[in-house]
This record gives sequence, C-alpha cells and structure tokens, in this order.
Amino acid sequence: MSNTPKSYTFFLIISLIIFGLVGYLGFRTIEHQALLKHYQTEEIAQSRTNEADKFIRNQLDQKATRLDAITNFLQLDDYSLKQFTDNDTDVDNIFILQNNQLTYPNQQTDLPQKQQQLITAITPIINDPNSLYTPSITNEKIRPNAGWYINYSNQTPLLIYWSSKDNITIGFCISYVNLLADVINTANLTYDNGSLKITENDRLLYQSTTDIKNLQLLANKNLAYPLTNWQISYYGEPTSTLTIYLWGMIIILLLLISIGFIMFNLYREYMRTTRQAMQQVNFVSQVSHELKTPLTNITLYAELLKEEQEEDNTDQQAYTEVIINESQRLSRLIQNILSFTKTPKIHLTTFNLSKTLIQIAHTFSPSFTSKGISLVLTIPENIKVTSDIDRVTQIICNFLSNAEKYAAQGKQVDLNLTPHTNYIDIQVRDYGNGIANKEHKLIFTPFYRIKSTITEGVSGTGIGLTIAKQLATSLKAEILITNTNPGVCFTLRLWQLSNSQGTGN
Repeated sequence: MSNTPKSYTFFLIISLIIFGLVGYLGFRTIEHQALLKHYQTEEIAQSRTNEADKFIRNQLDQKATRLDAITNFLQLDDYSLKQFTDNDTDVDNIFILQNNQLTYPNQQTDLPQKQQQLITAITPIINDPNSLYTPSITNEKIRPNAGWYINYSNQTPLLIYWSSKDNITIGFCISYVNLLADVINTANLTYDNGSLKITENDRLLYQSTTDIKNLQLLANKNLAYPLTNWQISYYGEPTSTLTIYLWGMIIILLLLISIGFIMFNLYREYMRTTRQAMQQVNFVSQVSHELKTPLTNITLYAELLKEEQEEDNTDQQAYTEVIINESQRLSRLIQNILSFTKTPKIHLTTFNLSKTLIQIAHTFSPSFTSKGISLVLTIPENIKVTSDIDRVTQIICNFLSNAEKYAAQGKQVDLNLTPHTNYIDIQVRDYGNGIANKEHKLIFTPFYRIKSTITEGVSGTGIGLTIAKQLATSLKAEILITNTNPGVCFTLRLWQLSNSQGTGN
C-alpha cells in the first residue's frame, strides 16, 4: 500500500496531461470553427460586392456594345445627329472630332444652350484630344479605337463613350442619371440579412436596405475605370460566435467529465488489483513463514533418523531419503515464495560453478528418477565464476523444477555449462512440448501460468520464473529462452563480474 501516493500522483499527472491536451485541442477547434464562420461571412459579403460590381460593369459593356453598333450606321450630318440625341435616352449629347478638331457641334453657328454647355464641358478634350484616349491605353504602341472617359470637374460627372474610325472620333455623352436608374431599377441587390450600399465620393447612390445601424461593414470595394469614384459596400449581421463557443465549451466539459470518470475508474480498478495482489503476497508470505519452522524440524529429525539407521536397512534408508528430499524440495518452494517478497543483499564470491551445478543435479536426481527423467550433465571441470552462489543456485533450481513439473513426458533434461570469453552459459533443456513464442515474455509475469495440457493437474504458484528473472537482473545476468523442438531451453548467461561490481538490492 506504500505505492498508493505514487500511483495517485501518477494518475493525477496523467489525468492533468490528458485534461490539458483535450482542453487545448478542444479550445483550438472552437477557435477554428469561429474563425471559419467569420471567413464564410466575409466570403459571402465579398461575393455580393463582386456580384454588384459585375452587374454595373455589364451595364457599361451593354451600352458600349450598343453604341459601337450605332456608330456603324449613324449619319454624321447635323440633322441626323440631332435626331439621334433627341430620341436616345441613354445619350445626352454627342460630339465629333475629325483630325482632332471639333466638327460637331459647329462652334461657328448659333448653338442651343444644351450644345453650348456640351462645348464648355468638353473644352479640355478639344484643347487636348489625347486626354480622351489616354485612360483607355493599355499598350503605348497601340492606340485604342474605343473607350470610356469621365470628368468630375462639373457637378454632374461627364461620362463619355467614344469610338474612333478613319480620323473621326464620335463621342457619346452618356446620361449619368439614366445609368443610375438602370443600376437601381434593374439590379437585384436586396438580401434578407444584409444591405448593399453604392456611393460616389461618399454620396449615396443606392442602398438596398434603409436601416443599417445594426449591421456591420463586412466588405468594401472600389469600381474600376471609369467609375473609380464608385464604391460598393456590403453590410451584414455581425458574425456571432457565442453559440459556437457555448456549445463547444459544453462538449469539451462533457468530454473532460467522461475522461475524468474513465480515469477514476481505471485508478480504482488499478488500486483494487494492487490491493488484491498485495493481500495475496502477504498471505503467501505469512503462510510460508509458518510452514518453515515445522518443515525445518521434519528435515532435522529425518536426517538424525537416517544417521541412526543401520547401513543394511536399505528400505528404511530409502524412505528416509524420500522424506529428506521432499522436505528439501518443500523448503526450496518456501524459499521461492520468501525470495519473492524479500530483497536480500547480494553476496559476491568466487566459487566453483561446476561443483555447484553437480550438487544441484544430485539434489534433483531422486525426484527425476522417480518420474523416469534422465538428467544428462555436460559440465566441464573447475569452471569458476564470481557471483552470488545462492542466487545462481536458486535460478538453476527453478529451471530444473519447471522441467520436472512440466516436461516430464520428455524423459530427459540436459544441464549444460558452456564457458565463453566474457560470459558463461548455464542451460537447462527439456524435451517436452515446449512453450509458444507468444508466451515467452508472459511466463516471467508474477502468478502467470500457461493454460495448456502441460499445466493441467500440475501444482504451482506461477512465481518461479518471476523470481529467477528478478535474481538474474540483480546479478546483471540474462535469461534467454529458446524453443528447441522438442522442448525448450532456458539459459542463464552470467557475465564475468568482479567483486567491486556487486551491489545490494
């Protein structure tokens, strides 16, 4: 239970990290949605100003196309020109320049007031005919044949469409009022949730909705020449992101509550499992302690009984030997359990590993023999190693105990000692059914037992290999497991250590 604060801190840190990450990503998502809605509103507003711009440009283009067609058949005599201007509502007046000289209206005659006003208005053009063409020039080397001209010097702008052919330039003074009427009357620029406003130098020309005080300016655009003083503005409802933020925060809050609930249940399940494991270990440890003392007495008295038995009483000696061997095996089992719950210090010594392995094999020989298992030793003489003899013994005993319990049907177990330059391999190979590769890591998990026919009816705690792994790690050694078909081979690889490398757990 000492791990509770650490576990609580760990879960708390993980939970805070997840909460922070979810909160940050959720808030960024809300911001992204709000920004996306803002962009969509701006895009709609921009498209409506472009739509109005395109409509006005189409009005000018239609007038230009019509006047180009009129130019081809228009008679240039005074009567025909007067009839044209009197009957055409789009054209207020007309003038003709021939070789850059004004030929109509004829200034040498008595002109009506309307034509006198025209001459006054186009005086800058008469004085400098190139000013008529300049705004339409896009290439210095090519003089245009037609184009627009506008002059804002008068109260009412002078809008002219001119067409030139054979040194004769016909200028059509467009009715500015008629142009505005065309735009206002034919344009479909009304919107349910916005208003389009057209101004000329801040002078209001058109507004689709009269009340725009609750609307916000979303897009603004100036028209191209000749209507450069025209400005199209679109007013719409302000982009409201309150709903997005409100629902977004509610969703994030629900998500965080769900994550918190999941983390709390995970923590509670983890603590329940930990408590259960600790209770299991404590119970096993306490029972093992209780068993150790009577078992020691049984072993002691069995050994005393063996010493007092007559040499020729072979049956009693055999029975006593069985009692001693079984007591020793039970002692090893208890020692396994106690080793699992304790962390004794390492005692490094240099010892004869060959003799130690032979003694271990001798200890297991009776039990192996009783099960018909042949223990084959391949152990070179006088191989010494610096390590903890008790831990090495415990690891090899666990290997052999497993082979005895789970691979007895193989009828043979090999115990091999192979020295190398920097390490020594101790191998216990059986000839049983082997262990599936996917189980190789799991078998070192505490209390884990393989569920198969080889473990059915075989008692065990499932901690033997776990203890072997812990002991090997404390010795800076390795345990390798290899399927040998048939059977499996456990290898304890002991690296050559010096006494100075030994550390307590």
